[in-house]
Amino acid sequence: MTKSQRIRRHYQPRIVSGRENYDVVDWSSAEAQQVRFAVLADNVPLAGRTLLDVGCGLGDLWAYLKGRGIEADYCGVDLLPEMTASAAEKHPDARFVCGDIFDPDGSAMVVGGHFDVVFCSGTLNLELGNNTEFLPEALRRMLELSKEHMVVNLLHARCEMRYPHCAYYDPQAVMEIMEPMNCKIRLIDDYLPNDFTVICTAGDQ
Repeated sequence: MTKSQRIRRHYQPRIVSGRENYDVVDWSSAEAQQVRFAVLADNVPLAGRTLLDVGCGLGDLWAYLKGRGIEADYCGVDLLPEMTASAAEKHPDARFVCGDIFDPDGSAMVVGGHFDVVFCSGTLNLELGNNTEFLPEALRRMLELSKEHMVVNLLHARCEMRYPHCAYYDPQAVMEIMEPMNCKIRLIDDYLPNDFTVICTAGDQ
């Protein structure tokens, strides 16, 4: 089974009428989801920037930014057409694209170019059987699409309660992967006990 097939098999059954957005995208609560969004908004300049939301789901990041009055030029991308169609219906003032930016045949072509900020919240947390091998490739691909900042949050290896369908990461190992990528790296891991964020800033910023 391919990576895309595994992702679809996990998320498609969750897209049902009446289910809360955070639950559809498999977060524990809306509050925890927004805490992760806040780490991005509080640590990276977004106003007036182009922003790519990788694995955008139902567009909750866009709703969060609007609620805080942060005006970014937003584009959400997701592998599932059901997600992007629903997001576009709920948020007609934003752009949503269905596609796979991790496709080696041209990630920039999927979303139509490069962005000041690339954000990936939880998209790499689903256990696909090869997460350790795929992570460096995914980080490089997102960094290639970003002009200023690439921001990713992941489930923390210190988490005591683990779910078999989730992947957990060691922050130091992730930072070691990113060290050769020609960017300034910042680790934030004090906002939730089961999560951490890495901010990668372009060397000339």
